Amino acid sequence: MLNGIQNFLQFINDNWISIIVIISLIIAIIQKIKRYFSKSNDEKISTAKAQIKEVILKLITDAEIDYESWNKAGSIKRSQVIQKIFEKYPILTKVSNQTEIIEWIDETINISLKELCKIVAENSVDTSTIEN
Repeated sequence: MLNGIQNFLQFINDNWISIIVIISLIIAIIQKIKRYFSKSNDEKISTAKAQIKEVILKLITDAEIDYESWNKAGSIKRSQVIQKIFEKYPILTKVSNQTEIIEWIDETINISLKELCKIVAENSVDTSTIEN
């Protein structure tokens, strides 16, 4: 019995930093989860919208790469982006006015497309100056 206690205390002594880090991570995760579940659906939707703005440029870029050889695939690309957004953020299905959320996503896609075109144009100018 005393040998078991001694082994346990030795384990704690050898790994006390790791134990504290693990306990701190668990506490932080639990607090994050509690905060998320205490939010209303409207707050969750607002959070999802903020994250969508950050993610949508990557989704558009992926869609452009997937359908690169298709000249007139704008609606297919847009549908793919919207589908991936709803898959990634299922809270959006709880929005009572689906037309409004899809219009908001469309507007965000248009803004991101303009940003993507600007990035592509800047990169093509940069590579042309490098080549000369």
